[in-house]
Amino acid sequence: MNGILILADDLTGANDTAIQFVKQGLSGLVIVNGGQTNAGLFDKYNVISVNSDSRRLSADEAYRVVHRIAKQFETGFFVYKKVDSVLRGNPGQELGAVMDALDISLALVAPSFPANRSTIENGVLSNGTDAIQVFSGGTGRKTENIPLVEIRKGAGGVMDFINSRIGTQVFVADAVTDDDLAIIHKASASLERPHVLAGSAGLANQLARGLAKEGAAPYEKSSALSPALIIAGTRQGETAAQINTLCKMWGQQPLTNFSVSMITEGQTEKAIAGAFDEASRHMKENPKLCIIAVDSMFNSAAGHAAGVFTEGDETSAAICEALGVLTEKLMNSFRFPLIVTTGGDTSLAVCRQLGISAIEPLVEICPGIPVGRIAGGLYEGRFIVTKSGRFGTPESLAEIVNWGTR
Repeated sequence: MNGILILADDLTGANDTAIQFVKQGLSGLVIVNGGQTNAGLFDKYNVISVNSDSRRLSADEAYRVVHRIAKQFETGFFVYKKVDSVLRGNPGQELGAVMDALDISLALVAPSFPANRSTIENGVLSNGTDAIQVFSGGTGRKTENIPLVEIRKGAGGVMDFINSRIGTQVFVADAVTDDDLAIIHKASASLERPHVLAGSAGLANQLARGLAKEGAAPYEKSSALSPALIIAGTRQGETAAQINTLCKMWGQQPLTNFSVSMITEGQTEKAIAGAFDEASRHMKENPKLCIIAVDSMFNSAAGHAAGVFTEGDETSAAICEALGVLTEKLMNSFRFPLIVTTGGDTSLAVCRQLGISAIEPLVEICPGIPVGRIAGGLYEGRFIVTKSGRFGTPESLAEIVNWGTR
């Protein structure tokens, strides 16, 4: 295998999938902007993970973007189509784009990520999403579920099931445990027909295990990474719980609430200046940790006052852009060696504002939550964690900060 190309629809997904291979001793690079990738990068890295930034696009636009990127790697590379574990975005259209670009008529899909509470059984995700409908409608191809009972027969049983279904081009496999994913990977490795393998970081972990380099030493940082800057732009309840836990450990001083309503009212500069001044006061009192979080994460009334908005819409984009500007101001003033961002849109906005074009994944702190080293630009050599808003336990942010300060 000359190299592995990961195609992800957002930055957190590109990172959480790439780290699965780095854990097994392979070298990896995450490309923040999909337009900046090229096959020459494989001269230095085993794995290139590309953020196509297509989750927020229309289905047709997402297809075109992913098809263009995949077309650059038609031969000589193994393509892993990363899909969101709860199938946000345009997973069907993007899988179809990869199949069309590579001229491959078969796909094996396993979105489950049991370590982060996402599983699939009878073709239905644990959040109620009908995965068969998502991929059938999105790819325009005949799609069929591989039931858990067939998965539990082992790789041979899965292969027999696939080979017996004449005309089916997309198989969505059930999986409720990592052992189920291991069987799916083994079946994929044994299939003689060319196919696209698609899934979350959970299935990628199984693929990476099969490529592990013996004797690979785990990453060890040489010094403490303090102070840490946390930028929480997601409104997911998991991240809110994580920040509450962290504040209880450190006291309330490190937390600065970022006003969502001020952004929607056109007072962006005032919101940024106010948050910067408050965070600066906190840094004088406790110079080891700075937390910026959108106030709508904790106060549902703040979110309603701002109007209803969703990930990827204009209001959300404006908030993320403002958080990026605030991050740059804080970085210029306090030179944080470690940045932690939560939410794919927030993470991408911060990287764009700071001019971060590539990240070298180093170590996985919690399942699906990696820390990486910034490659190139003004902040080269500093460290960044990009965390999906949904991922982690209430203690995850505390574990990240503790890892950095050790």
